[in-house]
Amino acid sequence: MTLEGVELSGGRAGALPLAGSPLFVSTDVDEARVRVAEVYCDHRLDPMGRGRFAARHNRLSGRDLSVNVMTYTAKTMITPGALREFYLFQYPLTGHASISNGANRHEIGGGRSGVVNPDEDTCMIWGEGCAQLMIQVRREALQGMARSHFGLPEGQTLRFFGANDMRAGEGKAFLGLLNYAVSGEGLLGKGGLMGQQLETMLMVGLLQTQRHNRSDHVQEAGGPLPRAVRLAEDYMKAHLTETITLEGLAREVGVSERALQAAFRAGRGRSPMTVLRDLRLERAWQDLSHPGPGTSVTDVAMQLGFFHLGRFSEHYRRKFGCTPSETLRGAGRL
Repeated sequence: MTLEGVELSGGRAGALPLAGSPLFVSTDVDEARVRVAEVYCDHRLDPMGRGRFAARHNRLSGRDLSVNVMTYTAKTMITPGALREFYLFQYPLTGHASISNGANRHEIGGGRSGVVNPDEDTCMIWGEGCAQLMIQVRREALQGMARSHFGLPEGQTLRFFGANDMRAGEGKAFLGLLNYAVSGEGLLGKGGLMGQQLETMLMVGLLQTQRHNRSDHVQEAGGPLPRAVRLAEDYMKAHLTETITLEGLAREVGVSERALQAAFRAGRGRSPMTVLRDLRLERAWQDLSHPGPGTSVTDVAMQLGFFHLGRFSEHYRRKFGCTPSETLRGAGRL
């Protein structure tokens, strides 16, 4: 089963991800509402139509966020008002849902996701058989991540809007990370370095793939990235261990250096070389958290073009909240 391929069959109890971390199963509406309210917030739960009602909720909890998989067999209206203490990322694995979150109204499903803001009245209608993968993340934690990674000013509220296409590019990569999170059941709840790093990556992934008021670029809802950016990023990912210069990258893409820089500023809010550095840091995290015999921080850094180990360690710590050595130690190979 993969999240990217949406190979989930709604209604089959064993088909839901996180089957090893069940929270509850119920065919009673009142019981389902109470059990969900215990981990989210109080709300109204109103089945619609004549379909048989059943609810299932699997949940894996960490320090600042939890990963959840939920399904309602019947078409269901959920009215929590304002969530207050947390943001809620929603990605339907099957079916569709309509979300009303203050003035932010959108449809999710069919490869599209969305985030519910905590300070606006919310009403959701899940279609019959809708099964959703959700990340519940503490408001303060995500806003802190937005301040450190996206320059969110003190006192300003992080606000998401619209639906986001997750079928390609960074969206697809983020689903791959989520697939890892749900396949490694228990990692988030153990409180170790690996779990903390995974939480950090999930929060950064939310900020990079879901549109919000601190995104450093303006696109039409669901609009694609500039072609030059997509081509350049594809080339970067395929050649992370090779020498890549701005001049060479522009030549590979077929545009001038100035045009490539402008495309990245418009599409990513960052320079091409900054994006390349972040891609290499993410590869370093993968290599260090899944080491082979003889894996070392120095070798990983050098292979990815980080020849100044002190600077590599500082960039890594800022991105993941720990040092490369701590990642390797947490994987048991240091």
